[in-house]
Order: sequence, then C-alpha cells, then structure tokens
Amino acid sequence: MRLTLRTLIAYLDDVLEPSQIKEIGKKLEESSYASSLVERIKDVLRRRRLTAPEVEGPGSNPDPNTVAEYLDNTLTPESVADVEKICLNSDVNLVEVAASHQILTLVLGEPATINPDTRDRIYALGPAPAVAQSETAAGTTVPQTPASDSSMAPQPAASSPLRNPTPVKQQTMPAEEPEPFSSRIPDYLKTKPLWKRITPYFLVILAAVVWAGLFFGDSTLFPNLFSEGDKSNQVASTDIDNPEVDLGAPQVINNLETTPQQNAPAVPATNTEADEKTAAPEQTEPAGESVAMNTKPPAFDPPPPADAETASTTKPVPETPPVTESLPSPATTETAPQTAKPEPVQPASTDSETVAMNASNGKAPAPAPPKIEMADAVEKAPAAQIESEDGFFLERVDNKHELADKNDWVILSKVSPIQVGSTVASPEPFTARINIPEALCKVVLLPGTAVTYRGKNKAADMGFQIQEGRIRIEASRGLNDARDAAGPVLSIIINDELWRVDLVTRDSVCGIQIVPVQPHQPGQTPDADNYTGMLYVHSGMIRFSDGKGKVQTIDAGHWMSLTAGDRARELINPSNQPKPLRVPHWVEPDYKDNSYLSRRLIAAFTKELKDGQLVSLTMPAITKDLKPNVSDLATKSLALTNRYQELVKVLNQVDHHESRIAAIDGLRNWLLRDPENGTLLAESLQNQFSPQMAEILERLLWGFQPEDAQDRFISGRLVEWLEHSNVVVRELAFNHINKLTGRTVDYSAIATPTQRRATARRWYSHIEKNGSLLDPQEATPASPDKPVLP
Repeated sequence: MRLTLRTLIAYLDDVLEPSQIKEIGKKLEESSYASSLVERIKDVLRRRRLTAPEVEGPGSNPDPNTVAEYLDNTLTPESVADVEKICLNSDVNLVEVAASHQILTLVLGEPATINPDTRDRIYALGPAPAVAQSETAAGTTVPQTPASDSSMAPQPAASSPLRNPTPVKQQTMPAEEPEPFSSRIPDYLKTKPLWKRITPYFLVILAAVVWAGLFFGDSTLFPNLFSEGDKSNQVASTDIDNPEVDLGAPQVINNLETTPQQNAPAVPATNTEADEKTAAPEQTEPAGESVAMNTKPPAFDPPPPADAETASTTKPVPETPPVTESLPSPATTETAPQTAKPEPVQPASTDSETVAMNASNGKAPAPAPPKIEMADAVEKAPAAQIESEDGFFLERVDNKHELADKNDWVILSKVSPIQVGSTVASPEPFTARINIPEALCKVVLLPGTAVTYRGKNKAADMGFQIQEGRIRIEASRGLNDARDAAGPVLSIIINDELWRVDLVTRDSVCGIQIVPVQPHQPGQTPDADNYTGMLYVHSGMIRFSDGKGKVQTIDAGHWMSLTAGDRARELINPSNQPKPLRVPHWVEPDYKDNSYLSRRLIAAFTKELKDGQLVSLTMPAITKDLKPNVSDLATKSLALTNRYQELVKVLNQVDHHESRIAAIDGLRNWLLRDPENGTLLAESLQNQFSPQMAEILERLLWGFQPEDAQDRFISGRLVEWLEHSNVVVRELAFNHINKLTGRTVDYSAIATPTQRRATARRWYSHIEKNGSLLDPQEATPASPDKPVLP
C-alpha cells in the first residue's frame, strides 16, 4: 500500500483494515517525514483559529468538486498529486481535507437515526406532482399558453405512482391578503400591555403600605401614639382590679410636699401616680385612719429588682414598711429613670461577714486588691481529662513504670484523665484539649506546649503551670442566665510566680504565650526574666492579677505583656515591641491548621508513633529518619520533654540541618530551667564529643552578649569557628554573629570549604578595620525577630 496523504488521513480516522493499519504503522516507524506529517495533521485539527479556504477567486484552488473526488478516490494519479501538493503547502487546505474526511467517516460510519413517525408521515405524502415540482423549483408560477399545455402535457395516470389515480387539476388560487407585519414579530419583542407593566409596581407598593401599617400600628414600638386614648382606661382598670391599693403614702407626700410638685416638670403619669392625684383632694380622714391604711398590706408585691437575691442576703426586708421614715419627694421619684436599681440601705454594723459579702457582690470596692499566694498544700481540683484532637499527646510517667526513668514520658492517643500534678504536653504538629466540666472551661494546648495541672489554691479552684508554648482558655458559651454570668477563674504559674486569670463573661476566650529566654553568658543562673509572655483576648473580658496585687482588665481585641520586666516597669503594652494588628489566629475558638503542609506532617508523624510507647525508646530512633521533616518533629518532641541527653546525641549523629537547629534551641531553652542544668550539659557533651570539641560546643550553647561582640579576641574566635570542621560549630557561630551584629551575610554552614573561607575573610577584614565585630561607638543593633539560619 502506498503511503499517500489520503492513506494517512484514512489511517488516522481508523477506516482501514487491520492488516493495512499494521503495514502503515511499520512504514511510519521507518519514515520520520511521514511521522511528522501525522503529527502535523493532528495539530491542525486541534487548532481553532484556522479559516476555511476560499470558494471563489484566486485562492480557491483546489475546486470543491476536485476535493470531493479526491476523498472518494476517483481522481487520476496526476490530479491526486496536485491536490496533495496544495494541501501540504497550506494548513488551511490540509485541515479542510482532513476535517471533511473525519466528518464523512462519522456520518457514513454510523447509520442516521430516523423517527418512525417521521418516516411514516413522509411515505404517506407520496410523490409530488410535476407541476408542483416545477413550481417549487422555479419559486413562482409561470402562466402557460394552450399550445404549451398540449405540448407539455403530463404523463397518463397509469404511469404515475400516485395513490390517487385522478389527475390533479390546476386551480386558480384566489389572491390572499398580505399578512400584517405585526403578526410576524415574536412575542418577546412585542410591547407588553400597560396592566402587565404596572402590576409588579402595584404589588410592591401594596406590600410596603401593609408593612408600614403593621409597623406603626404596634403600640409596643410607638407607645406615644396610643397613650392619650388609653390613659382613662388604664386608670379605670386599676381602680376595679386592685381595690386595695395602698394610698396612704401618697397622702403623706401631698401633705408634706406641695410646692415641689407644682414646680415639677410635666411627666406622663403612671397608674400609681394617677391614683395619687385622684385621691389627693379627698384627704378628709382622721390621722388614725391614715395610719391604719399605711399599715395595711398591699394587694400585690412590686417586682423585685435585678439583684434581689444579693439584696436579700445583705439586708432582710420588713413585712410592714415603717411609718416614721421620710419618703422621697415626688419630683425625685418622677424624674428618676425607671431602669435604675434601688440601692438597699446597708446596716450600720461592722460585721466581718456582711462586709465580705458586700465586697464579693461588688457593692463597695475593696480598698486594695489582695495578694495572690500559693496554697500550703495541694487540694482537690476539679476532674479533668485530656484528649488529642488530631493524633497523640505526651504525659510524664510516674515512678511505677518499669522501663522509664523519672523524666520519661509516654505517648498516648486516647482520652485520659489527669490528676493533680500530672504534666502533659502536645508536641508538634498535634493539638490537645483539656476539658474541665465542673468549671465550664476548656483549655487547648497548641503544638509545642507543655503544662502541669495544679490543684486548688488560694487564687482559684484550678490552675496550670506552663513550661513553654501557647494555651487557649475558652469559657463555656451560650449561658444567658444573669445570675451565672461570670466565667471561670484559673491560676497560672510561671516559675515561682502565681497569676490569676478571671474570665469575666461566659463568652471570654483568651490565649497565653510563654517563650523561654535563652542564656547569653556562661554560668547564667535562672531568674524572673527567663521568659517572655503575651496575653491576647479574642472575645469577652479578662481580668489579670499578678502575685503583687496589681489588676489589669483587658477587653476583646487587646493584648498585654506578661514579661516580668515589662510588668515591673508597668509597661503593659510596651512601645518597643510591635503591637499586632489583630489577635493571632490560634487564639480564635475552634482554630485548627488545615493547610496541606500541616496535614502531611500529621500523617507522616502519626505513622511513626504508637500508643503506649515511651519517648526515650521511640523518639531517638525517629530522629535518624531519612525524611528531614519527620526527624525535625521527633527532635522537637525531645526538646519539649527536656530529654537533653538525646538532644546532644542528635548534634553528633543526625545529618539533617533542621534537626540540629531544633536540638540547639531545645538545649538553650532547657539551660535556664534549673541551676544544675549547666553541669549536666557539660557531662553529656564530654560523653559524646572529644574534650576540645565539648568545650567549644559548651561555650557556644551558653551564648554571647553584645559586650562580647566588642571584644577583639571573642570576635576573632567566632569568625574562626566559621571554618571549623564540625557543622554544628559552624551553625552556632554564624547564628551568634548574625544576632550580635544584625548583618545578613551570604554564608552557608554546609557550603564548600572554599566558599566558607571567602566569607570568613570578609569578616576578618571587618574586624581589622573596626577592631571587633561591633564597633563600641556604634549603637547596639536590634536583633532580628528570627535569625537567618544557614
């Protein structure tokens, strides 16, 4: 078979025999030109902006009839060559031929579906007469002469396959009146009648009038419109329904105070005031009868104030009102707002219980807020349970565990109750939740948080000691009872400080963030400034009390600094720290990181963990995983649980940069948690490294302060360590140089020795010029929030 253009088009449309398809496939493999032509045909068929060839004119070659014969394979070989040459030189003609062949293949390859009813109807019509055919072909009826009628007479009826054997007579159709133009206009273009256009507007106006009538006719919304007509009815109904209303007190008011009442401004009278005005002219009873009416109990009790329960506990209400007490003037009674709460008269006594009760009810502010003190002994705390929202959480094991030491942790995934003194943690990237049903409170541990559940103390009925991380405290919402409007009270312990956090309302949500401060000189001892903290309020109101009796109130959308230095200088919102434009996302209720990266980290880390395993036996093996992100998460879990020995092993044995940085941060955060941690770090470094290497790493882990950057010897040592053979030394040295100087340098601890040497020379030149890394005359640069890691 010849490999022509028509053959390739037929091959693409799959109309050849299997043997022919196989033969053409072999030829396409052998001929690169044919393969490229096939790809060109497919490409032009996919292109949408190709125009159709011209039918007439100079660009109309080839003729459409010639193309049809080419597709039918009825052209001579010479004409076939001409057509194929034109198609190969023009994409427009090529796509026309290929597309026409494809359409004919689809049409002729599948039989057309005809409706049976349509087929029967066409057959029932029969063939059209010759005159009708000629009229249809000509488009108009041409009158014929008698001679032409005889010469062009139709064939006999016997030769015509008509169903009706009678010949069709030509009839003259009467002239019809021309159809009006309006009848040929579609309905959607015609103008609608007036009533159809007005009806929608009329319905809208009618609905507005009905709504306005219902709205302005409501007496509860507009009482002034109906007060004049209902005043007499209200007075009459009061006289009939309550015949025993006490009128003695208003008589005394009218007898004693008449001038103020005349000068008082006009106020709409209530039912009781109308009765007083009605009974005022009839004061003819003797004094004894007036006293008797005053001592008569009323027919109904007035509604109690909003704080009736509080008032009842502070002062008992007598059964009969005393007659000798002076009553307020009518002017004062009328001008007082109706929503004001009556202040109960406090008894003139110095009883300690009464004073304490008044202070608790907020009637009289305390002269000075009491200091918050730690409890002498741990008391019983509300029952609490912890669960993980998306994976696992950690809990410190007790001494009864056979394989665990005193600082070991266990991995859990099921809901577990926690007792007083239990330490739990939520490692990255998991989130844990502590539910306290009795306190109507929920505490959420964000990833990278470790806390200890404390018992009842003098500050609150429950509390938490935060080691590091972020917690979100959510009060139970949805309670509308005014008597139970206050939220829970928690105590927060940081180092030796005890704070109290009052969630004033039931919808209060706040977040606390505690970040450990890393050391900056060897032998630094822990103090009150070894952490920085922030308190964010998402909703409601929070009242924060520190251990020295200072109270701060934070509203929704605000924040305050919890750092000891800021609170000592009364810098609640210090100006040297950037104030957030809004509360962070993790403070929002029901916040959860649903990003793609977070889901992948959770899925990858969950595969490596099992319920009930110990951290000391599981996490060190995961740190050696080939995946850097999994190894990093395991290292951060060791840092969160204070497993310093395993962190030192990570510095010596793990090749992942992310894991080494996590181990360095974990060790530096752990150093200031106990004065003995420095000695433990030195012993652990001696066990893993050589004495010289252990000494260098210990000095780098303790850190440096700005004064060290002004020393020529220390500056030279830091730059010298940029070329050290150990990658941990290089990373620590670069981080310290970046923090001390605040200058970004193109340096990588994992670069080639030549590249590291070039960077070190630039720093040597800087030291030779200025005498040290930081010129003493220069101001101390502000260290970046996040140091540039190599």
